Amino acid sequence: MTSAGAQRILTAVQDILVERGLEEVTIRNVAAAAGLSIGAVQHHHKTKDDLIMAAMNEVSRNFIERVGSAVHPEASARQNLGAVCRILGGVDDESRTASVIWLSYASKATTSSAVASAHQASWRLMEEGLTTLLRQWNPDLAPDDAAMLMALLDGLAIARVTETDRMTSERAQRLIDQYLDGLEPQLQERVDSTTR
Repeated sequence: MTSAGAQRILTAVQDILVERGLEEVTIRNVAAAAGLSIGAVQHHHKTKDDLIMAAMNEVSRNFIERVGSAVHPEASARQNLGAVCRILGGVDDESRTASVIWLSYASKATTSSAVASAHQASWRLMEEGLTTLLRQWNPDLAPDDAAMLMALLDGLAIARVTETDRMTSERAQRLIDQYLDGLEPQLQERVDSTTR
């Protein structure tokens, strides 16, 4: 299969997940959406789990690229952290689409050990990345601080997917900013206590 055909399959899976839901991701539906034969899809992905894993791998790859382009060496640690939080919190439309796929993936992780394993590995990697960003801002921040931030961002991403009237892009951004701003007094207290 050509790389163009493989990409059409991944795009079809993502479109179906976003527009119709996880239950509609079938070999037949993906083949129809991609404009390919069922055999062509099965050549690359034998099962629904394979299709979902491939789509999530693509979302993860795109996410890593987006995070890489959002983090700039000349920006402050707070600016870089805010840019990554915006992506993880599903604030903009592109991030929201990735959140829909991620939510489907998390749901599938409850019934598929292969998806669960990949999901857990991704979440560990994200927590490590957030810990690194937080520590660039303040070396005293710890993995638990990153876990707390991830919990907030997960909740915002879910709300951005399921309750767009209540959780607008602007509100999600404001809540992220308030949370990060709330860390600043803690940072100053830690600095003050070390200079006494």
